[in-house]
Amino acid sequence: MSVSEIEDILFFEDADTLAFIETPSYKPAWILRPSCAQSIGHRIHSWKLLATGSAVLRQLFDPKVQERNIKNRGGLPEGIRYIIDLTPPSTEDDAVLHLTELSCPLGIRTWAAARDRWDLPPQCVSGVDIHSSDGDGDDKNHSGYPAEYSPARHRAGIIHVLQVLEGLNPKLDTPCKLWTFFAVAKLYEISALRDIRTRVTLWLYEGENKLFIQLHPEIAYRIAKGIRCDYLLQDAFCVLVGEEALLLLRNSGTPIPKQQQTTTVHGRPREMLDDDDVQRVQYAGESFLGSIIEKFVQLIGDDMHWLKNILEFRRVFYSPHGPPEEEVVNDLIATLKDWVRATIFMVLSLDTTVWMSSKYRLELSGDYPTSDYLNVYSSMPFMAHIMTRTFWVILSERKLNEIDGEKDIGPSRDRSLARLGGYMGAFRDQHNALVRYVTVAELSRKAHAFNCLFNSLAAQPNDHTAQHDGKLFMPERYFSLSKFVSQVQGYISGFAREMIAPRRPVMSYDLTDTLTLLTESEYRYLPLWAGGCDDGSGGVYADQIPLAETDGFSAPGPSIHTGSAAPSTAPSIMSLLESTLHGASHRATEGFASEVVSINSEVVSETGNAIVADPSDFKKVDDELSFALDSSADDVDDVFFDSDSDSDDTVVIDHADISDFSELEEMKLDEGKVQDIPKRETRAAV
Repeated sequence: MSVSEIEDILFFEDADTLAFIETPSYKPAWILRPSCAQSIGHRIHSWKLLATGSAVLRQLFDPKVQERNIKNRGGLPEGIRYIIDLTPPSTEDDAVLHLTELSCPLGIRTWAAARDRWDLPPQCVSGVDIHSSDGDGDDKNHSGYPAEYSPARHRAGIIHVLQVLEGLNPKLDTPCKLWTFFAVAKLYEISALRDIRTRVTLWLYEGENKLFIQLHPEIAYRIAKGIRCDYLLQDAFCVLVGEEALLLLRNSGTPIPKQQQTTTVHGRPREMLDDDDVQRVQYAGESFLGSIIEKFVQLIGDDMHWLKNILEFRRVFYSPHGPPEEEVVNDLIATLKDWVRATIFMVLSLDTTVWMSSKYRLELSGDYPTSDYLNVYSSMPFMAHIMTRTFWVILSERKLNEIDGEKDIGPSRDRSLARLGGYMGAFRDQHNALVRYVTVAELSRKAHAFNCLFNSLAAQPNDHTAQHDGKLFMPERYFSLSKFVSQVQGYISGFAREMIAPRRPVMSYDLTDTLTLLTESEYRYLPLWAGGCDDGSGGVYADQIPLAETDGFSAPGPSIHTGSAAPSTAPSIMSLLESTLHGASHRATEGFASEVVSINSEVVSETGNAIVADPSDFKKVDDELSFALDSSADDVDDVFFDSDSDSDDTVVIDHADISDFSELEEMKLDEGKVQDIPKRETRAAV
């Protein structure tokens, strides 16, 4: 009997239970080999096993089972009340179940070999997997990695579980020991116990061992489900969903095989998941892709609401005397938006390698990731870059310059964002968001034209001031292009950093080149115990949007937002901030964007003098860009509409004062959409 075998024997003087863990045989090991460790038995406490609440362990103490065990063992030793047999089953059905659960996945068997490559903690991977000394199986396969299943490892895993139940710390110094410990606990229906869960999570989050969650997220996900650890499940789910979303975006517009693809975009082999978990990942991946597209459109789309947070951009909040001055203002706003869009597309079109922390190194061959991983970024469609961490890292670190607007923007030149995005999700309505070159000369010329407006007002100073965010706000006269560029860079850098920020500070994703900032819309597909909404009824999937490859995403349907009309004291503010080049956009949108009907402020603007707008007039982005229609006829009258109501459900609006509308339009509020509203064409987009 070896020293290690003696050390593994549990012996408590006050124990009342004798537990045997023998090799599969028709005769007990104590008869065949009385001196072997398995024949001695472990002296443990029955109450500690029964306190787990496990039906499997409770069955071991059934009177009939005890009667048989005591008879087979020749009676009870002194001080012992129970004899339990924990020998791995040899009958076919039970043996197959145990073999399935205890077989180590490939990622587990190969992880220890990456010790030097990833600088893994020795206490997790430096041990030696248990080798059979009784001729009951080979612990190594032809590849040199540990075998999927080892009877000796199985028995050792049972001992490790007993050690934890007795309050001891098992030595889980190899990945296979960790998996076997987890699998045995799962078979005993005690894997969710706090002591079991703690040992497993400590192993997974120890130092660089966290890389296992990134490189083998399916295995980490399965473990998390077994031990019911919500944060581990979410950490692994982030990786799986991000990879699925990138796969959908890369393959959008192309036929996709019905079967699940075996590798990710970056070449990581996908490991086994249960069918219901594959479905979770697929549905969440579709939702996540739609969410990222929305965020990207918020940043560079037609509206760019965030520009109102740029101090220098607020200087263009200017109510002009008439159409000539209004055109100058609108031209500057549109050009600034085009410059922002061109700058970001310049970064999006860069031909570069995958971003990776310098502390890691890749090999030419071997386990994922190899050096081929670095070339994936440049090989994928450039619009797929928005789902990668590489793009957002570059964007967060890049110093912007006025000249960036005239740098190479790749195949996106003179195309609309809608076309570039394949009319998918929030891209669908971005027909007027044109990607084009914007030269420094054009920027300077239009900024100069705007600043010249103030020269004509030098003799008419305006002392209008207002409070904004609790501070005195009075815009200076002249617009500074250099300050605008600097402030835009600050905002974009912060936006990009949020896109790549880990969900939890303890977790990092340095070897994951997909985004992981999931929201409640994606987490809801997880089980209830993990913070999701899936109660097992399938209701969480009922309202899911269609697959990206089937003509993109769609929402349940368009709707009309109701609300009071915007004040008419400074009506041309909305004209200045319209998302199109001249005037407002009249359209009914689909997809993720909300439906609004905006009215050209030229119709209601009869201001005689130029004024500086009160910041309170643009406290809400939706209100400052469009009039939201209210079902009340009084509110409609406030904005110079003549209206009648056919019924409680239909409002008839007379557009006689609006040049773009030549006939009566009907909006059925109960159907939630605007019918036959023409869209203003402001500039050609190909």
